[in-house]
Amino acid sequence: MDQFDEILRERAKNEPFPLPEGYAGRVFAACAALEEPEKKHPARPASRWTAWAAAALALFIAIPNLSPTAAAAMAEIPVLGAVVRVVTFRAYTYDDGFHSAEVTVPELAGGGAAQEVNSREQEYIDRLMAQFRETCEAELGQEGYYGLDVTGTVVADSDAWFTLRVDTVETRTDSGQTSRFYHIDKTTDRVVTLKDLFREDGDYVGALSGEVCRQMEEQSGEDDMKTYFPEEFAAIDPEQNFYFDQDGNLVLVFDQYTIAPGYMGMPEFTIPAEVYDDLLK
Repeated sequence: MDQFDEILRERAKNEPFPLPEGYAGRVFAACAALEEPEKKHPARPASRWTAWAAAALALFIAIPNLSPTAAAAMAEIPVLGAVVRVVTFRAYTYDDGFHSAEVTVPELAGGGAAQEVNSREQEYIDRLMAQFRETCEAELGQEGYYGLDVTGTVVADSDAWFTLRVDTVETRTDSGQTSRFYHIDKTTDRVVTLKDLFREDGDYVGALSGEVCRQMEEQSGEDDMKTYFPEEFAAIDPEQNFYFDQDGNLVLVFDQYTIAPGYMGMPEFTIPAEVYDDLLK
C-alpha cells in the first residue's frame, strides 16, 4: 500500500460523512407511502403447510431497495434519451416450492408518454399477479408446478424513439411465451402503436400480412424444421407487436403457438421497407 492510499484510509476513519439534510425524513415518507398488505379472509381449516403458504402469498416484494448501495447503483443508471429514462425497477418475487414468480420490469420517467407506459405496464403486471395469486390459492397443498417469469428490456433508444419490451413466460407442463411492446415517439412525447405509423387510407394490414405469408411459405420450403399454420393466419392484428431493429428495419412479432408450433418460439418477420414505405404517414 503506498503513502497516498494510507492517507486516504486515515482520512476516511477520522472525517465525518454526514447524511444529506432531510434524508431520514424522505426514507420514512417512502416507507409510509407503501401500501399495506391486503387483509386476508378468515382461514379455512388446512394443514400447517397450507396455512404457511397462504400467509406467504402476502409477501410479494414490490419496493425499490433503499440501502445506500442500491441508491448509488440507481444513480449510475444511464439516461436513455432526451425524454425517456429508467429510474428504477419494479420487482415481485414469490416461491412456495410449487409456484414461483419472478417479475422485474423498468419504471420510466421523462414525460407524459413515459407515465402512460408505466400505467399500462402496471395494469398488465397487476392482472398477471392477480391471476398468479388465484392459481396459488386454488392449488394450495396440491403437487405440480406453476411458474411466472416477467422481464422488461429496452430494445430501442435513439434521439427520436424508445421501445420497451416485456416478455412473459408461464410454465406448467410446458411453457407459453408472450410479449408486449411499448413505443414512445420522443419528438412528440406520444405512445405509439403499429397503426399510428401508417396513413388512415393505406392498407398496411394487407401489405404486411401478404409479406408475412410470403415469408412463411418461403421459410417452410427452405427448411423442414420451420413449420407454420398458414390456415390459422388470416391477417396481422392492426396493432400487431413490432419493433425496429438496429438497422431500422420493421420487425413483426407473434406470440408462441399463434401461427406456429411451440418449438418455433415467438416467430419474427423482418419486413422490407419497400413493402410499406408508401403507406407511412
